[in-house]
Amino acid sequence: MASNDETHHFLPSGEWEGFYCYSSTPQQHKMSIELRFSNSVISGSGIDDVDSFIWNGSYDLEHFKIKMIKKYPTHIINYQGDVDENGIWGVWDNPEDFSDLAKSEPEIFKKFKAWTHGGFHIWPKTSKSESKEESSEEIKESKKLKEFYIQKV
Repeated sequence: MASNDETHHFLPSGEWEGFYCYSSTPQQHKMSIELRFSNSVISGSGIDDVDSFIWNGSYDLEHFKIKMIKKYPTHIINYQGDVDENGIWGVWDNPEDFSDLAKSEPEIFKKFKAWTHGGFHIWPKTSKSESKEESSEEIKESKKLKEFYIQKV
């Protein structure tokens, strides 16, 4: 841990893991992440089923909120969420302007839109091995995350 890393136990710098879901399905897409929290700034990198990425963002421990940008080689995704003892929960969206597609192909756009936003949950990685009980908990988390996302939209 660097001398100016965040000291709050909710945001330890180091290895994190988690998942994101599309708004149309509770299927979890795993992420492996390295994050650094320092002076209200988030930085890091990771990999998921899309590609490798770089994180940049900010956190606010007065309100326990985060805002991050996940930058892939081809596009960016905005993340915002809440910080608590279970990690970081929230929603993501693709900020690209798809208005041309919406005008030219409205039916295709309706189907496509479900793939431009969703929810996520990440947490500090621990050394314990995953059990069936933890897998069941992840499914419950995914359902709670979808409910959380629906309430936010």
